[in-house]
Amino acid sequence: MRVRARVRVRVRVAGAAAALLLGLGAAGCDSGGSGGAGGRQVVALDTARSKLQELVDGTTGALTPAVHWADDAFRAVPHENAARDNDGTAQLTLRRYVLTKVSAANQPRLLEQVRAYWKGRGYTLHTDDSPDEASAAAPDGTGVTVTVGAVGNVTVVADAWVEDPGSTAPFGPAPSPLPTGKDGGPDTVPTFEDPAWS
Repeated sequence: MRVRARVRVRVRVAGAAAALLLGLGAAGCDSGGSGGAGGRQVVALDTARSKLQELVDGTTGALTPAVHWADDAFRAVPHENAARDNDGTAQLTLRRYVLTKVSAANQPRLLEQVRAYWKGRGYTLHTDDSPDEASAAAPDGTGVTVTVGAVGNVTVVADAWVEDPGSTAPFGPAPSPLPTGKDGGPDTVPTFEDPAWS
C-alpha cells in the first residue's frame, strides 16, 4: 500500500540545487533520461503529464516497504538553442520528495529496487550514474532520475520534452503545498521514521 504524505511535513531541498537544475534545463541540459537537444522526442503536454505521473508513481510504488512522499508542481523550463533563442520546446518535470528517512546503509537497496523496476519495464538504465543516483530512459523518450542528497533526502524527478506551454507551472500549484523553511524555500528534509528504511 502506498502511503501518501499530503500532510504538512518538513522537508528541505537546497534552493541553490533547485535553481541550478532549472538553470541547466533552460540551457538545454537534461535532468533525466530524455535525450539531449539533438535527439529529444517532443510529446503533447497532456500526454507528458500522464507519463510523468506514471513514472513517479511506478518508481516510488516499487519501493518496499512503502515510503511517505509529496509531489511538487509540474514545472516547464523553455529550451534555448546555441544562440540562446527559445526553440519552442520546454522540459517538463515532476519532482517527488521521499519524506521517509533513508539511512546511508539502506540507500543502495533503494536505488537497486528502482533499477530493478525500471529494467522490468524495459527502460534503458544509465551506466554513468554517480553512487548516489540512478537514472533511466523509457522507450517513449521520457526520463527518470532518483537522487540521494547530502542529508539523505531522496528525490524522484521525471522529465519529458514538450512544446513550450508558455508557463513555468502549466498545471497550476502542487497538489498539496510543500511546507516552507525559514529561508522561504521548500522544506523537504525527511522526517518520517521507518525501521526498514531509517
